Amino acid sequence: MEKKQKNEKAKVIGDFGYINQNCWLANNVGYPPSKRCQYCQSRFNQCLFSRYLLISLMLVFCILLISYFVEKNISRTLIFSIFMIILVYGYFFNKSTETIVEASFAERKAKEAFKDLTANLQQKVEEQTKYLKELLEMKTDFLRVVNHQLNTPLAVMKGYFSMMEEGSCPPAKAKVAIKGGLERLSSTVSDFWDAYELEGEKMQMEPQEVNLAEIIDNLIPEKQKLQLAVERKLKISVEKSNFSAKSAVPASDGKIPSVWCDRQKISHVISNLLDNAVYYTRQGSVTVSYELDGKDFLKISVKDTGAGISEADKKKLFQKFSRGQNATNLRPDGSGLGLFIAKKIVEDNHGKMFCSSDGVDQGSTFSFTLPIYKNQKKEPGEEQPVNREQKIVIFDKNN
Repeated sequence: MEKKQKNEKAKVIGDFGYINQNCWLANNVGYPPSKRCQYCQSRFNQCLFSRYLLISLMLVFCILLISYFVEKNISRTLIFSIFMIILVYGYFFNKSTETIVEASFAERKAKEAFKDLTANLQQKVEEQTKYLKELLEMKTDFLRVVNHQLNTPLAVMKGYFSMMEEGSCPPAKAKVAIKGGLERLSSTVSDFWDAYELEGEKMQMEPQEVNLAEIIDNLIPEKQKLQLAVERKLKISVEKSNFSAKSAVPASDGKIPSVWCDRQKISHVISNLLDNAVYYTRQGSVTVSYELDGKDFLKISVKDTGAGISEADKKKLFQKFSRGQNATNLRPDGSGLGLFIAKKIVEDNHGKMFCSSDGVDQGSTFSFTLPIYKNQKKEPGEEQPVNREQKIVIFDKNN
């Protein structure tokens, strides 16, 4: 019984057996009195057929009453004729009423569908417009980066080469400048390639057991020798942590637990974060720290006392070609791809990347997580990584 009631409640207008809750007759009978009733939501006193019945009864009564007063008698022929007229007219009126009610229902449904279509179309148009704006902005950013990142070093190299030919610049000095331009070009092209790999297809990883602390300890002295770090007298250090009591998988002697990741690519991520911290910190320090993120992940954080990040810049921080308001002034040769690439690499190694900052000139902290090594093995049948040389196709004119 309860199941039957639930099924009745689930029926909507237009369904077979739908009961119009506004109709007194349909509610009392418990089912739609006519086929047209399943398309109707009107009250009983607004029903076209009920009005026809009421008018018909009134007309019959008036005709019979008039006939009685005129002829002092009501003939059987008159009663039969009136009855047949009402039946025939009622039949056609009933069919017409069904057509009108169903057509009204179909019109209402069409209007609702058109309204929904209009709303959905407007939403789609807005989404596509937003997407096109993002593409245009990305195109503008890309052209800006290409113009600055490629044309600038090319112009410098061309200038020094011309001066070297003219004899106005010593070859040794020109070679140093040209070499620097080539390194910048190589770095930019490398960033473009990484961005392409990560966007168009998933970058292949070679996961293995990695001693992350060893990588960072080797990178710190290298970053301390950077020209900006020396000029600004930045202190770059590692905050030592003891995991012997806290870690579910502690390393021997309480050292930082090993992680499961692609060693080369994660080294690139750490190097990029340290470079950014140095570039965007005018004075103070850069500190690397470790902590556990649950039982299965190690969290690595690079904290600086630099330019900080505004709330507006945080929203687009990890997007391609995106750079903060102060970033261009502090590092004009940035490509806007470093954080995008770093985030994708971390995610492809089953980790997550975060950023926190209290605002402009309040410093910032970039953190990422990686799975702790627990005797993981590379899955059988996993594709071998394809290097860039294998992807580059050389066409021989003789072939």
